[in-house]
Amino acid sequence: MGSLTQYHTAKTVYRYNNVISSLSDLKYTKPNNIMECKMTPILKASVLYILLSFSLCHAEAPPANNNKTLTLGNAAKELKWELGGLTAGILYLGLKEWRWGSNKTFKFNNEGFFGMDTGSGGADKLGHLYSTYVMDEFLTDRLYYKTGNLQDAAMKGAIFSAGLMLFVETFDGLSEDHGFSYEDVIMNTTGIGISYLKNTVPGLRNKLDLRVEYHRSQGDKGHPVTDYTGYNYSAVLKLGGFKSLRTTPLKYVELQLGYHAEGFKKDDRPYFKKKKTRLYAGIGLDLSEVLFKPLKKQTDNDLVDMADTFFRYYQAPGIYTTTSLQTRSQKL
Repeated sequence: MGSLTQYHTAKTVYRYNNVISSLSDLKYTKPNNIMECKMTPILKASVLYILLSFSLCHAEAPPANNNKTLTLGNAAKELKWELGGLTAGILYLGLKEWRWGSNKTFKFNNEGFFGMDTGSGGADKLGHLYSTYVMDEFLTDRLYYKTGNLQDAAMKGAIFSAGLMLFVETFDGLSEDHGFSYEDVIMNTTGIGISYLKNTVPGLRNKLDLRVEYHRSQGDKGHPVTDYTGYNYSAVLKLGGFKSLRTTPLKYVELQLGYHAEGFKKDDRPYFKKKKTRLYAGIGLDLSEVLFKPLKKQTDNDLVDMADTFFRYYQAPGIYTTTSLQTRSQKL
């Protein structure tokens, strides 16, 4: 099971493909097995709230001469709208999609990690890592904008993110479909840890991204959160973040380590003869260096800032190439 931020990413990928098309000549043709993703008005509003807030907070500088350290309670007050929006979205998904309350007794679920005998080959675990990472990035950046204290914002953002995801896992324990999973808690904690390090280790933010790429699969039944076949997860090393390479052509290059799993769900079986996983290495273009930084020098446009932020968390298709490091397959 994924979480709220992964749901928003999946639901808005085509909207942002249109944004980036308006900014450049980059084009992408969807494969035949990809279907259009439709949204209800309520989901559109919640998506815009999360992504516009997240994007704009990257574009804004923190207040000058402000370096406040807040108590946890005061930090929660500063983030009342952000925390309220995330909590409302989680409750909506929990009750509607994850069937919270369908099990009358609390249960644990040993889901495993990346084994071929698991429910998704590990894709759901990377979904937890990524979703919690993005949530922590969002909360940290919002609090940093309000206080100007990045170290404190990173710590409070990590605490709030951990609390929200523990809330999710606890109520998963009351779902017939899920159950409390220690593996999910471990991956959630890893995502928070990566975000915390990016925000506290000097220079790391400019060197490292975590991203997803999503194309709705044929086996999806209107539930993008659990459409694991549709996801690629990648960790990206941006060479332009290294001081010694900033004045060389290598600043346009990024290196990737990615993972994909397919055919694990029952709904996938009509379309796959085998369940497969693929660990791959890739090399691609850094859109920020190639496109957005030059555009920012020529124009002051919020769409450019928003797109630049979005593509730090979503992998644009068609601008990278990969080679397999390990593949596994098993007949269904």
